[in-house]
Amino acid sequence: MFSDCVFLAQSDTTAGLLCLDFKRLNTKKGRQSSQKVILTLGSFQKLKELVRIPQKYKKIIRNSPKTTFIYRGKNRLVDHSLGIRVVRDSLHSEFLCFFPYLYSTSANPHKQNFDLEFALKSADIWVIDKRGFTSSKASRIFRVGNDNLRIVR
Repeated sequence: MFSDCVFLAQSDTTAGLLCLDFKRLNTKKGRQSSQKVILTLGSFQKLKELVRIPQKYKKIIRNSPKTTFIYRGKNRLVDHSLGIRVVRDSLHSEFLCFFPYLYSTSANPHKQNFDLEFALKSADIWVIDKRGFTSSKASRIFRVGNDNLRIVR
């Protein structure tokens, strides 16, 4: 029923477009359909089902709010590396718990600033809570390797 819907919601970082199909998000934003998009999850249990986390980084990953980690290699969804953020904001994680996962991107045209009008037009369903829709700082991104963590953004 909601498999092809694009949602507009205020995430833990910024207003974002969310969908089960990342190609649809890329089309809405006007960028290449193959560009990688961050996967958002509502719990660490779902993260454990998707990827293997190196033992030495488990505590860092669990204690890093508003941070995306890129896990390399094959995982249960795709055959390449995948950026995943576990949302710890209670309002947004409650929304995410209804889905196994959702791809997420900021609600703005490709390489432009936040535009509420664009965001509202791009979404099929608006998920509005007491915060409304605001733009704020994007999540930090780290690449997880077996031996190190590298800062990407």
